Amino acid sequence: MTPEKRKSFLSLLFVSAMDSFGFSLVFVMFAPLLLSPQYHFLPADATLATRNLYLGILFAVYPLTQFFGAPILGDYGDQAGRKKALYVSIIGVVIGFVFSAGACLLTSLPLLIFSRLFSGFFAGNLSICMSAIADLSPDEKNRSRNFGIMTVVWGFTWNFAMLVGGYLSDPSKSAFFGPSLPFWIAALFTLLSLFAVKRYYTETHEPKPGARLNLLKGLRNIEHALVLKSVRPYFMIIFFWTIGWGLAVQWFSTYSILEYKVSQELVSWGLLIQGLFWTLGGSLFNPLLLKKFTTLPIALIGSLITSVLLFGVLIPNQYLPFSIIYWVSATFAAFTFSNQMNLTSIHAPEAIQGKIMGLSQSMMSLGWFVVPLVGAYIGGENIKLFYPAAASFTLIACLLTFRRYHKEKREPQ
Repeated sequence: MTPEKRKSFLSLLFVSAMDSFGFSLVFVMFAPLLLSPQYHFLPADATLATRNLYLGILFAVYPLTQFFGAPILGDYGDQAGRKKALYVSIIGVVIGFVFSAGACLLTSLPLLIFSRLFSGFFAGNLSICMSAIADLSPDEKNRSRNFGIMTVVWGFTWNFAMLVGGYLSDPSKSAFFGPSLPFWIAALFTLLSLFAVKRYYTETHEPKPGARLNLLKGLRNIEHALVLKSVRPYFMIIFFWTIGWGLAVQWFSTYSILEYKVSQELVSWGLLIQGLFWTLGGSLFNPLLLKKFTTLPIALIGSLITSVLLFGVLIPNQYLPFSIIYWVSATFAAFTFSNQMNLTSIHAPEAIQGKIMGLSQSMMSLGWFVVPLVGAYIGGENIKLFYPAAASFTLIACLLTFRRYHKEKREPQ
């Protein structure tokens, strides 16, 4: 990689890191904001079902608008170039963070919901970054390596988000801390990524002036995903897996607070350690497994063990053993997910690899939209059903993977 390309690559890693940071930040913040009466986002007499409903809405609106915004920004990247598309998306995300910080200062739930709607629409810079990194990668080996580096960066960014969101949002730690502070920090660092793109990123894609924006491309992506027979099963695996693991991650804070009565600090540490286990699974265990096994068996065994462990979190009656089982499940979840994405890619025609990965993103966005809706319903009924539901969805993904494994075993080589 030339020095110019290396600078472009590093600037893209910075942008994708900030995208991951903004996405992860709220996992540790939103549950205390809505479940604890001290923040006054809801009336003190609001029921638990009401609080969980609004918590679900807060989580759902971001992937909902991302579902529509990501393909639109992707089209704009084709039309005007990656650099201009990154400018638009980054500026939009910064404005969204400012709205979120203002909502926390004003204790306004409607403004907070609007800010997440706004941020989600412009959070399509991740797909632009992946396209640009593919542009920079001359062959499949280099592309896999570069995407692997980006995945590791996401893991470290998650941990940073847990620290910032967990500690700097807690006013009991310092008079200078509060729910708005992490959003101001996110806005500042995201703005810095804009300057990194401007200074170090060299355009990697020739604009196509004839390309047209399509506001309904997200919906059509799902339609296309269900039509392509060769990869349709793997899209469904990704969809159900996203719901299952998304439930486990997104509602960890809520479950820990309600079931074990732990502090926001302990929840932050729990999510931070989960990020370390996830990074370990993706950076260490996955390469070792790939030396001895093919992608499909790894995805199958990983999804099965993850499901068993998510069922197993119900056994302990204390926070620490519950967390340990959950952390271990994150190790298996990490390499399960990466191999599910590999399966989707290797079963797609080479000529439409980019389109297929875009469709995968659409399926994940749809899954992340379903996650808070299911979680809000479960939270209103019985919080003990959070992890059985999460395990059930990952088990469905496991069974679909087993079906593909069994079918490929029967097919002539």
